[in-house]
Amino acid sequence: MSGLWQKVRNGFVRTLEILLIVLVAVMTLTVLWGVFTRFCLGRQAHYTDELARVLLVWISMIGSALAFGAKAHLGVDYFVSKLHPEARKTMSVVVQGVILALALIVFVVGGWGLAMGQMGQQLPALPIKRGLVYISMPIAGVLIILFALENIVEIIRTPAEKLGAQTKSEG
Repeated sequence: MSGLWQKVRNGFVRTLEILLIVLVAVMTLTVLWGVFTRFCLGRQAHYTDELARVLLVWISMIGSALAFGAKAHLGVDYFVSKLHPEARKTMSVVVQGVILALALIVFVVGGWGLAMGQMGQQLPALPIKRGLVYISMPIAGVLIILFALENIVEIIRTPAEKLGAQTKSEG
């Protein structure tokens, strides 16, 4: 990868990491506040459960995309590792293509439809539309697609005999 692309990618990934850190911190404080108000003040703050659920959805979606980009996802390559290097390379491209298609169909198209279908509904305890919770799905889908495209380019550029595992846990 070129130096400029690597700098842009690293900055983008670092921004996502910081976003996740902030979301986890806010979720932690929200849960702690909910526990405090329930046990110390006798009545739980009404918004804490719902806000924690919303944050958990966003953390899960963005975190899964980030994990995919860092190749920290689950991968089982026992049978693929038995293939000839060229076949292994082809299989790696096919797998990334399937991931790309699923991210497009399920996360982007399906998630967008779900989010837009829920935009007319208000969350009971928070002043936001329910669709804003689900908009995290197409955002995560776009991120997964970008990382899958990057992986495909990397796989194609790498000679078959030098191609390693597709996840950090395998390599």
